[in-house]
Amino acid sequence: MHLVYPLVLAVLLFCVGLYGVLARRNAILVLMSVELML
Repeated sequence: MHLVYPLVLAVLLFCVGLYGVLARRNAILVLMSVELML
């Protein structure tokens, strides 16, 4: 199995979480986005 596929998935999840942290103002959603990044 190639290492590229899990790496791309990890980068996509990190980017979605980062967008959630930067774009949201609700504390619960920000914490959920931080959990997604971890």
